[in-house]
Amino acid sequence: MYPILFNYKIITIGSYGLLLGAAFYTSFLLCEREYKLKGINPELAYKILIAVIPSAVIGAKLFHILENLDEFMASPSDMIFSGAGLSVYGGFVLSFIVATFLIRSNNESVLKVFDASSPAMALGYGIGRLGCHASGDGCYGITTDSILGMAYPNGIVPVSTTVYPTPLFESLLSFIFLFILLKLRKKETTPGFIFFIYLIMNGCARFSVEFIRLNPSAALGLTQAQLVAIIFVVIGGAGLLRIKQTGNQSAA
Repeated sequence: MYPILFNYKIITIGSYGLLLGAAFYTSFLLCEREYKLKGINPELAYKILIAVIPSAVIGAKLFHILENLDEFMASPSDMIFSGAGLSVYGGFVLSFIVATFLIRSNNESVLKVFDASSPAMALGYGIGRLGCHASGDGCYGITTDSILGMAYPNGIVPVSTTVYPTPLFESLLSFIFLFILLKLRKKETTPGFIFFIYLIMNGCARFSVEFIRLNPSAALGLTQAQLVAIIFVVIGGAGLLRIKQTGNQSAA
């Protein structure tokens, strides 16, 4: 693992920060292209990028704190200012809220924009998870003796025993989702269809991966991420059902 790529005096470049920046920038470029193809003002991609970056980081940190309240109470400043400890779903949730208000203020359809943004979400998630893996930020799986296991002795949160590299699993799945979404967006679909499909795929993937993650249980024997993943799947399923019902009514 290479958490620090360059360090000179007060200048430090970490692998997580570099890949997180790459995730945001490549997602922005893909959003801009998709917006043009879908007849959405491409300048909105830049506005969303500027709004989403801080909201994603703040949301990710807040969710991590809620997930680890005991550690936070023991040393609040260490957890707040640590480069590690960011909950991806926290970033997702707050970013969705901020983006919704921004899209509405620009008189665009929220579902249409979310559809066009879904491939970029999958791309950003995939690259961001590579950052987790490269830096060894602690979001590992449980210990294992299988061929899939690996150690993170030089990570931000070092682990000498072999564990499941869950960030790599999520990254691979996210790139698969990207391929599927890029195929779907070539078809004529009802606004919201692609976004709801992405919510279901993302939620199912994260719910499954959590069974081999180290996150503590939050309720009902499930982790906080699993509870959010269930909400994603329910919203996605309800959205698809609504689209189907609306289509049937229109046909009738």
